Amino acid sequence: MEIANSETNIIELIRNSNKPFIENELRLFLTIPSNTLNHEGIAKAKNYLISYISEISEEINEYKGVINPLILAKVEGKIKESLLIYMMYDTQPVNKEKEWISNPFGAEIKILPSPLNKLGNCIIARGAYNSKTPLLCFLNIIKILKKNDCLPISLLLLFDGEEEKGSPSLLRFLENNTHRKMFENCIDAYYPSTKQDLNRKSVLKLGYKGILSLTIRISSRNKEPHSAFGGMIPNPATDLVSLLNTIYTNNEFQIDSLKNPYDLTDDEQSLIDMLIKELDLEKIKEKAGIQQTIEDNPQKAFINYLFNPTFNISTLRSGFLEEGTKNYVPNEAICNIDIRFARDVTIEEIFKEIKEKVDFFSKSTKSQVEIAKNIGYESSRVKKDSTLVKSLINSTESLGFTTELWPLSAAAAPLSKIQKVLGLNFITGGLGIGGFAHSANEFIQYDSIINTRLADYHFLKNYSKMVKENL
Repeated sequence: MEIANSETNIIELIRNSNKPFIENELRLFLTIPSNTLNHEGIAKAKNYLISYISEISEEINEYKGVINPLILAKVEGKIKESLLIYMMYDTQPVNKEKEWISNPFGAEIKILPSPLNKLGNCIIARGAYNSKTPLLCFLNIIKILKKNDCLPISLLLLFDGEEEKGSPSLLRFLENNTHRKMFENCIDAYYPSTKQDLNRKSVLKLGYKGILSLTIRISSRNKEPHSAFGGMIPNPATDLVSLLNTIYTNNEFQIDSLKNPYDLTDDEQSLIDMLIKELDLEKIKEKAGIQQTIEDNPQKAFINYLFNPTFNISTLRSGFLEEGTKNYVPNEAICNIDIRFARDVTIEEIFKEIKEKVDFFSKSTKSQVEIAKNIGYESSRVKKDSTLVKSLINSTESLGFTTELWPLSAAAAPLSKIQKVLGLNFITGGLGIGGFAHSANEFIQYDSIINTRLADYHFLKNYSKMVKENL
C-alpha cells in the first residue's frame, strides 16, 4: 500500500482506493450469508474479519458465545486511551426471497424499483445496510491509517455475532467482572453506521429505546380432537388471545409501567419542534417501505414513532397452517413478543408486571401457560454537547453535509447496556445511504460509500483532536 504522510494524501488515498475496496473487499464480504443462526456463514464472516484486521491488530481474542463467538481486538494509535468500536457481523435471515430483485447474497449492483430508482446503482444484499457495509468501511479506514502510521487514537474493536438475537453473549460478557476490566481504558463507544436520509442529510439520534423480548407458550395435554369437542376442552389458541388482551389491547398497554403517556423533556421537545419544521415523514416512510400508518397526522405519527411504547408480535403460531381448513382444537399456541420503550424503566419492572398478568390468567384456564424472558436492555441517552456528537457533526460538515439531530431512535441496541454497565457514552452515526433493513432488497447506494469512508476518517481525526485537548 502507498504510504501517505499528510491529510491531503490520506484523503486522496481513500478516494483512489474506493472502487477496489468496494469490488474486491466489500462485495465479497456481503456475499457471506451470516445470518445469526447460519453457523457456517457466521464462521466465514468471523474468519474474514479476523483475517482482515490481523495485520493491524496488536491483540485479537475470540470468546465462545451462547450462539456465536464474540471477538475483541486491540489496535494501538497515537493516543493510548481507547475508543470502543461496536460492530455486528450477523444479519437477519432472508425472508420473502421472491420479492428480492436479485440474489440476497449476490451483492449485485442494481437499480431499485421506483421511487428509489433515483438513487442510481445500489448494492443489493442482506446486511448491505444493517450493518456490514459500515463495519467494513470503518475497518478499511483503520487499516489505511494504521499502515500509514497515523491512526490518531487507540481502538478496542468489539464484534458481536448475535445482535439480531439480542446479543446474549455480549450482555453476559459485560456483566462479568473479569471481562469488564478489558474496557477500563475506553473513554467512549461508537457504532459505525450509514445514516443519511434520501435528502442526503445525516441523521444523528441521541439515544435508543429499551427492549424486552418474551415468548409465551400455552398448551394442553389433548391430542387435537375435532372442534365439535370445543365446548368441553381448553383451547390454547383462544387462551393466548385472551391473555394478550390483558397485557395490551386497543393500542394501549394494560400494565402500569408502560400505561401512562411519555413526558418529553424540554430538550426533547425543542428538538422535536425543530425537526417538525423540516421533517418529511413521507421520505422516511418511502425509505422504510411503509405504506400505511395508524395515525394520519404527520406530527403525531412521528412523536408516536419515537416515544410510544410498542407491543409487537413477531411470531404467532397455532393450529392448522397448511392450505385449506381443518376443524380441530389445537393443543399449543406460541407467540414471540418484543416490547420497546423510551421511558426510564427497567426490564425487570416490565417483566414482573407481565408475569403477574400471566399468573393471574393461569388460574382461569385448564391450559398450561408458560412465559420466558429472552433478552432485554433499558433505554439510553447521550447529550448533544458530548465529544462524540460534536465529532460526528464536524465530520459531516467537513464533507459538505448537514446533520439532523433526533432526540431518540425508535430502534433498540445493546449499546444501551454498554452505557449502563461500563459508564461510557455512545453514539451511532455516519454517512452513506441505505435502507430496507430486515426486509427484501436491503441496499446501500454505491456512490455514497465513498462518503462513508471519508466520514470515518474525519470522525477519528476530529474525535481524537477533541480528546487530546481535554487530556
